[in-house]
Amino acid sequence: MLKTLPLSVILLLCISCSRYQYTTISSSGVTMNDKLEFFSENDSLLITYNFNGCNAPVNITIQNKLQVPVYIDWQRSALIVNDKAISYVPTEMKISGGFNSNSYNFGNRSNTYGTTTGSIHATASLPPSVDFIPPQSYLAKNPMAVTNRLIENVPDTAYRRVKYAAADGFVIPVKMARFNETNTPLRFRSYLTLMVGDSTTKPIAYEHSFYISELITTTEPPQSIWLTSAHRGNQYYIKEATGYGKAMAGFGVIAGTAVYVATVESMSQVGNNVGR
Repeated sequence: MLKTLPLSVILLLCISCSRYQYTTISSSGVTMNDKLEFFSENDSLLITYNFNGCNAPVNITIQNKLQVPVYIDWQRSALIVNDKAISYVPTEMKISGGFNSNSYNFGNRSNTYGTTTGSIHATASLPPSVDFIPPQSYLAKNPMAVTNRLIENVPDTAYRRVKYAAADGFVIPVKMARFNETNTPLRFRSYLTLMVGDSTTKPIAYEHSFYISELITTTEPPQSIWLTSAHRGNQYYIKEATGYGKAMAGFGVIAGTAVYVATVESMSQVGNNVGR
């Protein structure tokens, strides 16, 4: 007699199944520090990039080494992914608010009526397009992420199965692919526009280029495989649900308040382009 798993167990197994892609970023023109962050330095500025985390967050730190202020114009700065430019200033605004209501029921046993009254309160804001960095100080900013999609445009022949050393001699079988600047499946640039001394002075442009040099694909979560990479500025990971979990992704409930968090409109387009 065949035995079957309870439906609740099957659903739990499907929903919890995910695959991960751990990615290493390299650059031929930007130096790395001991934290494996990328930095560019001259007599005036120290610009540092850290991409560590989920979906490759673009964490930018700009240190002003001068005795005069520095202004960064985010409206005229952009992330350029596979030659497509996305402004560092979101085109949508962040709106947060809530709805308060009161319900009243009245009538007799055979006829009951109800009414609801309430009020909506919300605030809307756009991030500043220009930031001010005082002399001898620094600014840390996280304007966007590079992508939230797995890189799919890599042939199976590019991968090889290896045993990845996580920690303390613990190894995990993974699929790994390595690339150079010529055959990488994803390259991106950060273009920054700054003004020195006064916000009306002639802008100065700084551009820094990066590319994907290694991909690791596995079903192991970060707490298992990323033990030695938790603070590396040149690595990020993407999580994607599989099976039933993928079908259910995107459905959720936030109780008590209605919140709309704006993302860069073209982020989804970037993800689509990367996935092709």
